[in-house]
Amino acid sequence: MEDRIVEKKELLAMLTEIYDQLEELESVLESNLTGLRQNWHDEQTGKIVACEKKLQTIENELTAFSETQSETEREKNAQKTKSMQLELGF
Repeated sequence: MEDRIVEKKELLAMLTEIYDQLEELESVLESNLTGLRQNWHDEQTGKIVACEKKLQTIENELTAFSETQSETEREKNAQKTKSMQLELGF
């Protein structure tokens, strides 16, 4: 009978040790996952910022191109107006 009590105590001690190891493992995993989440978040933020800069550059180029096109069209319209005035003069 005493052997069973000793076995139960040994089993309880082993289970307690396993429980403690699992708690420690959980703590380490949580710490590592938190670090990984933060690294992933920083990486994604960097990618978004890079895309934002590229998009801003494209928008600026498009705006400059549109302004150039508008100036070219104004010049063409001005030339047409002058040529029409000349035609009306004859």
